[in-house]
Amino acid sequence: MSRRRRGDRVGLPRWAGLAGLVLSGVAHAGPAGAPVAPKPAAAPTAPAAPAPAPAPTTPLVPTPAPKATAKAAPSPTATSTPAATASPPAATAEVASEAEAPDDPLDLRLTMSSFLYRESGADAPAVVDRGAELENASPVKRYFGDLRLQLDRAGLAIDTRVRQTTSQRFQSGAVGGSEYELRALAYRLGSARTSATVGRQLIDEAGASRIDGVAGRRQLTTLASAVVFVGALPLLGSRSLATDYPRLRDDTGALGAPLVPAIAGLGARYQGADLHGSLGLAGVYVAQEVADATAAERTRVFASSSGYWRPAAIADLYHYAVVEVSGQAGGRLTNGSLGLDLRPTPAVQVTASVHHVATEVFELTARDLLADPDPAAGPIVQNDLTLIQSSQDAARVGASLALARGRFELSGHAGAQRRPELAVALADGSGQLAFPEARSVEAGFEVVDRRLAGKVRVSLGGQVSRPVGDQLASRARSELLRVLVRAPFAAGRGEADVDVSAYHFADVRPAAACTNLAALSCLGAAETRAAQVGALVSWRVGAEWVVLADAHVGVRDSTSTNLTSMVTWPRVVAFTGLLRLQWRYR
Repeated sequence: MSRRRRGDRVGLPRWAGLAGLVLSGVAHAGPAGAPVAPKPAAAPTAPAAPAPAPAPTTPLVPTPAPKATAKAAPSPTATSTPAATASPPAATAEVASEAEAPDDPLDLRLTMSSFLYRESGADAPAVVDRGAELENASPVKRYFGDLRLQLDRAGLAIDTRVRQTTSQRFQSGAVGGSEYELRALAYRLGSARTSATVGRQLIDEAGASRIDGVAGRRQLTTLASAVVFVGALPLLGSRSLATDYPRLRDDTGALGAPLVPAIAGLGARYQGADLHGSLGLAGVYVAQEVADATAAERTRVFASSSGYWRPAAIADLYHYAVVEVSGQAGGRLTNGSLGLDLRPTPAVQVTASVHHVATEVFELTARDLLADPDPAAGPIVQNDLTLIQSSQDAARVGASLALARGRFELSGHAGAQRRPELAVALADGSGQLAFPEARSVEAGFEVVDRRLAGKVRVSLGGQVSRPVGDQLASRARSELLRVLVRAPFAAGRGEADVDVSAYHFADVRPAAACTNLAALSCLGAAETRAAQVGALVSWRVGAEWVVLADAHVGVRDSTSTNLTSMVTWPRVVAFTGLLRLQWRYR
């Protein structure tokens, strides 16, 4: 591979042509990959699932069941795309010797994507005499385009994204409209042993927190390093510069100054032959005056830990945890995962994991989204009155068996999920409304033939889910079946997946009568049958370009029952499409 010497420049025709392509494609883009704990993913991952459209039952295209085979990495959900494995291109500049090769290579990626989700179908008949027909298919036409720039050169790291949408508020993010996101803009100074990074950056040791500030790192030994950091904390989950630091509202409802929480902390990272991980402790504080803010609302202290350990050749252990030390949710586990992968023989793999995920939010940043309660409302449920921390627990075990020298694989998994009870105080202070606990169990299987015809891979998988208990919230069951055929093309530079899926969802309890004092008993019963077919194609064109295209068409038939009648809803047809083009130079 040819290399550039320090000071060489890339030829103008190449850049000029690319600039024209990029500028003409700003309005065509797609969803960018989100970080995955414990290590955020730098590259976009799988194409986004279609946004659930309003419907009387479960969305048309649910997420397929994950595979139960073991993973050696500490993050159980990390994936990659062809872009992440593309081979480096040859430089266009003059050939240099290895001794002249620069120690600060350029890594530049430009990604353009476009996404579309659309439903169509006839209107449903009115449910009351002389009533209006009901719009059955979702009126939402979800479309957006992304342009993402990622650059890494000589200590400079840039990761920014622009999303163009239509004007409807449902199109993007938390508040709708276009997005102008700055994920990283940082510059690193110093040496490999001691360095300081200034700007917007991720602190992996502190639960992958994004800060606008300064981080100092020191390599303590060959196996351990330490970091201290201080700065401002953008709003967790913000996808645009306009929402990074939300503006406060005063008693009159007028917008005031932006809320800028300060964050500081320290952490350590360790790396060995059979283990690696990190530890961190951080504190968040709001120094500016905020009306009616308590001390607990102005502060947050949390600790985080992630790690991987191979105690023996047949076993891998991984964990991830974020614990609230003090603040509104002091003493609680916000996010936690613990997993074990076993390989007793080369042909057998066994996995087990438990997960806990809770709401993670700095309360002051969300307070202005709430409404003032109406004491005269009495027992009537009101929305947007208070913040409640909800959580979900899950446990899963799985096993896989390889046969015929790895050609065939049989795998299965079983799991359980739980959402604890939620209690919401009534506006008049007379009591609270309790949303009962919901529990369910699931089981699934997959059969894989990796060499059905040459290099063609075929898999058949299925999953069933059942509610547990007699609580009103535990009432839905589901079944799904999926066939996937994967084949390489273009001498292995491309890969095509064709899949067919079928789904069935139904409520297991009949419709129930209710009163306005018992809103949670106002339940109907619904049943949905759905099917989907489509293809995902990825192609590495040359050494610099990656093309990814996805298209799926689905149909949905639904019925719903109340106390007096059953409604057969007209068939709905849905289309999902994603097109992504990535250019990479390094």
